[in-house]
Amino acid sequence: MRFILGLIILFAVLIVATPVIKYGTTDPCRMLAKDIARESYAKVANAVGADPDKTPEAAESTARMVTSQYSEGTCISKLKDRWLGIGDSAAQ
Repeated sequence: MRFILGLIILFAVLIVATPVIKYGTTDPCRMLAKDIARESYAKVANAVGADPDKTPEAAESTARMVTSQYSEGTCISKLKDRWLGIGDSAAQ
């Protein structure tokens, strides 16, 4: 019984820790904004020869303005679609 409880707790910790490590937040709209900013900036950075992994804060701020209009459910749905590769992620 302790083993099962330990696995459940470990699973719960991993569910919370994964987005915090990757995105620095558990807010789905901020996570979506970071994804949008990274994707948009990477295209521009590659075109001009800059480092695509260093997304500037201005790009994230602009993406947050877009996602601020979404409900939490919409952000979760759009994140799920991006992660699963459903639809055109650039159009979201």
